[in-house]
Amino acid sequence: MAGESGEELTGLRKAAVLAVMLGPEKAAEAISHSKLGQPEIERLAGEVARLEGVEEATQQAVAEEFRQLAAAGESQPQGAAAAEELLRRALGPEKAAEVMPRVRPRRSGRPFASLAQLEARRLLDALREEQPLATAVVLRHLPRKLAGEVLSGLPEEVRMEVVMHVAKGGEPYGEGLRQMESALGRKAAALGVGGTGEEETEEAATAGPRALVEILNQADLSVENAVLEALVERDPELGEQVRESMFVFADLPRLDTKAVQMALREVEASDLALALKGAPEEIQSVVFDNLSENAAAGVKEDLESLGRIRRRDVYSAQEKVVVAVRTLADEGKINIRQETEKEEEEMVE
Repeated sequence: MAGESGEELTGLRKAAVLAVMLGPEKAAEAISHSKLGQPEIERLAGEVARLEGVEEATQQAVAEEFRQLAAAGESQPQGAAAAEELLRRALGPEKAAEVMPRVRPRRSGRPFASLAQLEARRLLDALREEQPLATAVVLRHLPRKLAGEVLSGLPEEVRMEVVMHVAKGGEPYGEGLRQMESALGRKAAALGVGGTGEEETEEAATAGPRALVEILNQADLSVENAVLEALVERDPELGEQVRESMFVFADLPRLDTKAVQMALREVEASDLALALKGAPEEIQSVVFDNLSENAAAGVKEDLESLGRIRRRDVYSAQEKVVVAVRTLADEGKINIRQETEKEEEEMVE
């Protein structure tokens, strides 16, 4: 590195030099607090590995630049504004918009609190003329039960656009978010506030696939199934990521025997029969195989006696099975995470 100076070094090389000067322990601590992703950390480590014989003059130049930056920071934007600018420069506008809600200090009130007090039908009226992105931003900040109800009530031609914005993240921040909140708040006030009966929570809004999973878990089962099917077709990788993070009725065969038996004990026999109406043979077999002989015979008898049934009634019964599974999973009593083929192969002796 002979002849290099602080000005001639790339940003990555300067960071590597500074990491070496700090030493492994302090450098690792700094990186752990930086929220760098694995790719960025790997690039930094690769640059450190390429450093050999860093001259004292280079070290001094980097240290002096760092000192000057630290001193200049006293007159730079601070707080949320500084965080926004840092994320925008480091991650780009879209990723910054996704991350910023998670790092922004909590305010005294929940964003879109006035909308959170509306009933779902009135909230749908408030959002009727809004763009899908605006609706997605609101859903991310609503209590999940209400967000699921609103998603279920959206027109089909709009719903998937909203879903994609929720899953992909990205929203206005800073003044843009405040203006959106103010405008929608005025619209909510014009409609009148009808309480949902739910208490506000202090949970931070999530974004990306996790937010979509949380909202879909509270949506109508028919809507949930339709969204998952459309999502897999539209973006297979994202659709699979979302699907593996949640449990749907069609996933019943992938649960282990103990999990199935525990879930079935939570559901009435009449609901099981209704849930199995028109279900694939694989699912019916899983249910019958995990019931006692008498219970299975009773469910089969109920199933055979059913005539034409409204699809929404079948979905409602299936949702009771799904809720039972998810509740047991949330309580840590069963595991619904699907193992990948690789994980299964690694377990074979």
